[in-house]
Amino acid sequence: MKKIFWQLMAVVAVIGAGWTMCAQADDLNYTVQADLPNNQINQKVSYFDLKVTPGQKQNLTLHIKNSDSKEHRYTVSPNLAVTNDNGIIDYSQANAKADDSLKFNIKTALSKKQVVTVPAKSSKAVTIQLNVPEKEFKGVALGGINIVQELSGKKQQASSGMAINNQYAYVIGLQLQESDKTTIKPNMKLHSVKAEQRNYRNYVSANLQNDQPVIMHGLKIKSYVTKAGSSKKVLTTNKENMSMAPNSNFNFAIGDGNKQLKAGKYTLHLTATADKGKWQFTKNFTITDKTAKALNDTAVTEKQTNYFWWFVALGVVIIALLGAIIWLLLKNRRRQD
Repeated sequence: MKKIFWQLMAVVAVIGAGWTMCAQADDLNYTVQADLPNNQINQKVSYFDLKVTPGQKQNLTLHIKNSDSKEHRYTVSPNLAVTNDNGIIDYSQANAKADDSLKFNIKTALSKKQVVTVPAKSSKAVTIQLNVPEKEFKGVALGGINIVQELSGKKQQASSGMAINNQYAYVIGLQLQESDKTTIKPNMKLHSVKAEQRNYRNYVSANLQNDQPVIMHGLKIKSYVTKAGSSKKVLTTNKENMSMAPNSNFNFAIGDGNKQLKAGKYTLHLTATADKGKWQFTKNFTITDKTAKALNDTAVTEKQTNYFWWFVALGVVIIALLGAIIWLLLKNRRRQD
């Protein structure tokens, strides 16, 4: 019996070691630096902060330094800046959908995605073409240049095994404006409110929009949901230190994601404050029986999590009973002997 037990433990140890050995990240072996031009507004930052004129054409230069002992390929992608659902300005989304309020999409003024090969222990200059539209734009146009080192063939095969590969990316921000200062202030609008699921967890989602061509800094949100006509809070979320890209929107999640949703009529109460504004919203919405059932059937909630501990307790009881039965059998055998 002892021998079987230790053999099983050895198998578990080998499996655990396999997971540990495979779950390793690649070292960051490259750097990227922007070559700031003469029309740079703020010389103290490392990203492009440019004053431009209508119809201006300009080449922007990046330097990719490969410090590895072998050559690598890098994908260089100019992207539009958007706001992700965590309330963070995101420059990495290659296929980001432009907000309806956006009049000048900076991505359309930049050259297409390109792949660059950099030899071992060397650097290479990469040129991105900027073509400012002839029509004047107001406020700030915001984007970024995303640089990602391509995975080698060996690392790509890891997706079929247990390996975990962290893929690092550099982002060089790009901010354009046609005047040194702007008097435009951010403005928030509340659009749809609905029940939805993220990573198998239920939330109420409020779509918030900054419809002005200026960054919204220092965003704080206090929110709660009540039954329609009631003051009792059923869901609550407060969050700080967020920001929004110019002319962008995101889905703000209300709730902790651990509750099942009940069908019914509800009211969202939301207050948002930023460096240059304050907004208060109240909006009624409905969760239908169909929506509640569909979300609850697939959600990981407190109720379902508690079942897990019931199963654990049941397993402990079964093991204890088996142990007691084996002990009694051995005791009876000894008496018979």
